[in-house]
Amino acid sequence: MTTMTTQSRPATRLVTLAEFAALPKHPRYELVKGKLVEQMSASAEHEESAVLVSHYIVAHVLANRLGKVYGSNRGFVTGPDSPATSRLPDVSFVSNARLNRAELHGMLYDGAPDLAIEILSPGNSAAYMARKVAEYLAAGSKAVWVIDLARRTLTVHIPDAAPQTLTERDSIDGGDYLPGFACAVADLLPG
Repeated sequence: MTTMTTQSRPATRLVTLAEFAALPKHPRYELVKGKLVEQMSASAEHEESAVLVSHYIVAHVLANRLGKVYGSNRGFVTGPDSPATSRLPDVSFVSNARLNRAELHGMLYDGAPDLAIEILSPGNSAAYMARKVAEYLAAGSKAVWVIDLARRTLTVHIPDAAPQTLTERDSIDGGDYLPGFACAVADLLPG
């Protein structure tokens, strides 16, 4: 007679916001429903686009004293604390009206930025990015821009509206979330 035993795998413990904030900053992680998700290094083209976007938005925000612009190391808590979610947009804008929110555990803001900008990486699936956009909007973002370098497009997502995809022949404006901003989409795309 043979006796078989099954061993159950230990349950993966979910990470809290405090534990997440205490992690070293390299490698970079996002926290998705309590689970650590390592972010891959960006390509040169990805980083160039992030710098271009930052350049145009920072110039406008500083000239008009609208708030602050952050790079990809600023985390935003986009989900409840049990289990928590914190995202790292490639570029983000937070208006003066929302800058009074408390920072949670260092570099984490409680809530989403007014504008989150994500630059697609080759490994990003459409479903993955759709979830991310939905999280930002549900957490209070007024807009999310998704830049697709391969297609040379910028898709604008705002609450309660169909996404609008712009090509490099179009211009983008900041609507009510980045008042007065306007530039050519081509200016935000490398080479």
